[in-house]
Amino acid sequence: MSTHKALVLHARDKPLVLETVPRPVATTGDAIVRILAADIVPYMGEVISNKRPYPLSLPMTPGNTAIGRVHEVGPDSVALTPGQLVFCDITIRARDNPAVSILYGIHGGGYPAAQKLMDGVWRNGTYAEYTRFPLENLYPLNEDLLLGKLGYTINDLCLMPVCLVPFGGLSEVDLKPGEIVIVAPATGRYGGAAVGIALAMGATVIAAGRNMAALEKLRETYGTSRLRTVQITGDGAADTELFRAAAGKPDGADVYLDLSPPAAQGSSLLASGIRALRVFGRCVVMGGNSGNIDFPYLEVMFKSIRIQGRFMYDRRHVLQIIQMIESGLFPLGKKSGVTQTEEFGLEEIQGALEAAGKLSGWGGHVVLKP
Repeated sequence: MSTHKALVLHARDKPLVLETVPRPVATTGDAIVRILAADIVPYMGEVISNKRPYPLSLPMTPGNTAIGRVHEVGPDSVALTPGQLVFCDITIRARDNPAVSILYGIHGGGYPAAQKLMDGVWRNGTYAEYTRFPLENLYPLNEDLLLGKLGYTINDLCLMPVCLVPFGGLSEVDLKPGEIVIVAPATGRYGGAAVGIALAMGATVIAAGRNMAALEKLRETYGTSRLRTVQITGDGAADTELFRAAAGKPDGADVYLDLSPPAAQGSSLLASGIRALRVFGRCVVMGGNSGNIDFPYLEVMFKSIRIQGRFMYDRRHVLQIIQMIESGLFPLGKKSGVTQTEEFGLEEIQGALEAAGKLSGWGGHVVLKP
């Protein structure tokens, strides 16, 4: 067939439309993938409606990271073959300047060089039956091992990008086995994943959040003495002392991973986390807080604390996490506490977006299955 079905966004104030459109054809440097399941982030509805004004080039097919099968490869492919199960990464980088990147189907970068990527061939994402991907964005998966011996489902594999984000941040600050890392908030989608990743990396984790029931669920899921929980109060000084006490070391924790959401603007949490770090401690900022960073200037200076921002992850992180999952070091699905998975077809996109918006914490997951 020369056509396929895809969801198309024509205007930010109008819903997605399911249309029959020409199916993409593989060219040099890319491959066409049959999408089996695509992730839906909790805020995707806000992106489409422009409540989160991420830059997008219209009309376009939105999307997110997906699991698929290679359908067709370009003439320069030397490893990928039709039929292979692959992880499809949406972090697309310009080949002549890898510092320029977009999130395929969800964020166009917002500056001219990045916008050029989305304006051209990388406009239509994974909320479709077939999608074009750069060859370097497709990662072969051991299907017999993952779906057979380890017993995962395609839906479980869609959790990989949720885990990759914090893994990119923790790797950026070189989290080492035996170190103590504070993850806050730890009860959201990326925070819950960060707890499991940090444990798999050999660290002791202080999981912090307001929801004590969610923190207890994390403790029950992982069942290890290397996981400690802290119910934050919102009082900066009190939270610092709680972090220090949980670290169990007079000099403090080694790493603080900040995942503050947009609603955390004006929160004292970041400053509390930084104050709980030891001399030469590291803080990595990966949240969605759109405000300014507020941190204790003199403490950062006197304690030689490193503050590092990190956007997404690199190719090496994808390869490493696939190894961790295939080796059994890092669990997915129910083994990691994700007990509720909802799946929808392309024609059910509105229900899918609404369901994803409600399942914003760790433990719930929504996938689109074209």
